[in-house]
Amino acid sequence: MSNHYHLAVETPEPNLVAGMKWLQGTFATRVNRFHGERGHVFQGRYKSLVVEPDRSLLGLIDYIHLNPVRAGICDVENLKEHRFSSYFHYFRKVRPHGLDRGALLSLLSLPDNLRGMRKYQQHLALCEEGDPGKRDDLYRNYCRGWFIGSKKAKKELAEELVNQEPNVDWEGVDLKALNEAKWEKLVLAEMKRLKKSETDLAQDLKGAAWKIKIAKLLRKRTPANNVWIAHRLHMGHPNRVSSAVNK
Repeated sequence: MSNHYHLAVETPEPNLVAGMKWLQGTFATRVNRFHGERGHVFQGRYKSLVVEPDRSLLGLIDYIHLNPVRAGICDVENLKEHRFSSYFHYFRKVRPHGLDRGALLSLLSLPDNLRGMRKYQQHLALCEEGDPGKRDDLYRNYCRGWFIGSKKAKKELAEELVNQEPNVDWEGVDLKALNEAKWEKLVLAEMKRLKKSETDLAQDLKGAAWKIKIAKLLRKRTPANNVWIAHRLHMGHPNRVSSAVNK
C-alpha cells in the first residue's frame, strides 16, 4: 500500500520482535540509501495481532489480498499482476522462500497448484464487498484489538497468558480479555478461600458481606470496573458496588 503494509506471519518460535526489528530496520536502511535520506522511515511501532488458525486466518489473508482492490489500485481479476502482493507470487512456479501457498489453499481444502489458485481467485471475487458499512466492519475486525478468532479461543489464550505472567499489569482497551482473565483468577481464588460457590454467588444477597470483601479486593489490586464486578459477583447495579466498597 502507499503508506503501510500487512503481513500474515507464522512464528514457530517466540521471535516476532527480533524478526520485525530486522525487517523494518533493513527496509529503512535500503530506502534511505536509495533516496539519499537519513532518519526514520516508519512512523511508529508495528501493530501485531494473534490470529486463531483456520477460518479466522483465512479471513485475515483474504483481507490483506483484497486491500489493493478496495484501495482502487486494481480489480480482483488483475490482482495477480499486482507485484507488491504475495498474491502475485502464488501464481508463479518459483516462489520466495517462506511463502507457503499450500498452507493458504489448505484452509479452503484446495490443491496446491494453479487449479487451486484459480478456485481461490473465485473465492476472493465472492468475498469482495462494495458496501462501505461492511468494509468498515472488516477494518474493525482485522485492524484493531489483539486477537482474531472465536470468543472461546480468545478467553482460553487470555487465561493462559495470565497464568504464565501473573504479575503483569495488562493495560489498554485492546487487552480487555487479558484484564478480565486476571480479575477472574482473583475472584476464583477468593471464593475458594471463603468456601463459596457459583451457586452462593447467584443465591446470596447482592450486598452480602463476603461479596463486598471480594469487590474491595478487586478494586484495590486491579483496575476492574464496577460494571464487571457487579455482573461477576451478582451485586445488581454497578452503583451498588461503589456504595458498598466506599462504606
